[in-house]
Amino acid sequence: MGRHRDQFPRRWRLPRRRTLLAAALTPSPVAVSLVSAATLAPWFFVGPFAGALVDRWPRRTVMIIADVVRAACLLALAVLVITGTNTIAALAITGFVLTSGQSFHNAAAQAIIPNLIGRDRTALAAANSRIATTESVAAGFVGPPIGGALFAVAPWLPIAADAASFASSAALLRGVPAPPRPEHSGIGIFASLRQAIAFVVRHRQILELALLIAGGNLATNAAMATFVLYAHHDLGVTSWGYGFLLVAQALGATGGGWIATRMSRRLSFRTMLVCAQLARAAAFLALAATNSPYLAGISLAVIGGSFTIGTVAAVSTRQQLVPDEMLGRVVNVFRLIGNGAAPIGAALGGLIAARYALSTPIIVGGVLTVAVAGLSLLPKFRRSATEPQQATRR
Repeated sequence: MGRHRDQFPRRWRLPRRRTLLAAALTPSPVAVSLVSAATLAPWFFVGPFAGALVDRWPRRTVMIIADVVRAACLLALAVLVITGTNTIAALAITGFVLTSGQSFHNAAAQAIIPNLIGRDRTALAAANSRIATTESVAAGFVGPPIGGALFAVAPWLPIAADAASFASSAALLRGVPAPPRPEHSGIGIFASLRQAIAFVVRHRQILELALLIAGGNLATNAAMATFVLYAHHDLGVTSWGYGFLLVAQALGATGGGWIATRMSRRLSFRTMLVCAQLARAAAFLALAATNSPYLAGISLAVIGGSFTIGTVAAVSTRQQLVPDEMLGRVVNVFRLIGNGAAPIGAALGGLIAARYALSTPIIVGGVLTVAVAGLSLLPKFRRSATEPQQATRR
C-alpha cells in the first residue's frame, strides 16, 4: 500500500493471495518471506535485461508472450493447489516468473504507447491517466472482493481466474496495431544496458525525475511500512475498518487520474510530480496527527491521488523524452533506480517504529518527502519552465 509505483499499479491482489497460500503451507516467517523476496527479485535481476530485449523484439509480441507465460504458470500453480502438492518452492518460482513477465510486459507497454498516439504531452498524459485510473478501479474495487470471495470458496479459484485474465489480455492484444520493430544497433546486451544507463545519467531531466521518485519511494515506504499496526493500535480500526481505509486510498488513486489529465494542460510533468509529493507530505503529517479514522481516510485518499499523478508524470516524461529505440531499456533502468529505494525505506520505517512510536515513521516520511520535493526547487536544480524538446523518433 505504501509503495509508490512509477509503473502502473497492476494486480495488487496477487502478492496477497500468494502470501495467504504461503501462510497456509507453513507458519515459518522465513519461508513466507522467501516468497516475497522471490517476487521482488526480478526487478533487480531480470528487469534491466528485459528492457534491453524489449528494445530488440517486436513489442506487441513481447506483451502477448509475457501474458501467455504468466497464464500457463498460474494454471500450473492452480493444479498444484488442487492436487495438494503445492510447496513454498512452487510459490516462490511462481512469484519470480510473474514478476519477470511483468518486467517485460510493462516495459513493452510503456514503449508501445508513443507509437500508437504520438509524443504530444497532453495526449500522453491523457492516455496514461486513463490507464492508471482503469487499473486503480480494477485493483482497488473489483479485484480484491472477487479474489477474496473466490479464495473463500476454494484457494485455487482466484489463481485460475488470474490465469484466465492473462489469457484474455493476450487475446485482446492481438487486436492492437503492431508498431514498427525497434531499430537495433547490433551491440550486445551489456553494451546496450551501459548505453541506457549513460543516457539516464547524462539526461538531466530524466535523472532528476528518477532521483525524485527514489527519494519519494524511500520516504513513502518508511511512512507506510508499519501503517497497518498504526491503524489498529492508534486509529483503533478493525480489520473491516482497515479495508475501508484501503478503499479510500483506491478512490483517491482513481480520482488522481482525472486530476492528472487537467494538471498536464497547465503544468510541466516535473512540476506535477513535485506538487504530488508536497500533497503527499501534507497528507502524511495529517495522518500522523489524527486519531480519527475518517480524517485518516481523507489523508489516504490524497496519498492515493498523489501516487497516480506521480505515475502519470514519470511515465509520460519518459515516453516524451526517450528515443524509441532506447525506451524499453530506459524504463527498466529508471524503475531500478526509483524502486530500489523502496525496501530501504520499508526497513527504515520498521526500525523507527520499533525504537519510537508507530506514528513516528509517518512523520519522518512526511518530512523526508518535503525535503525531496524542496531540493528540486533549489536554484541550481531549476531548469527552464518551458518543456524540453521531444525525443527524436528514429
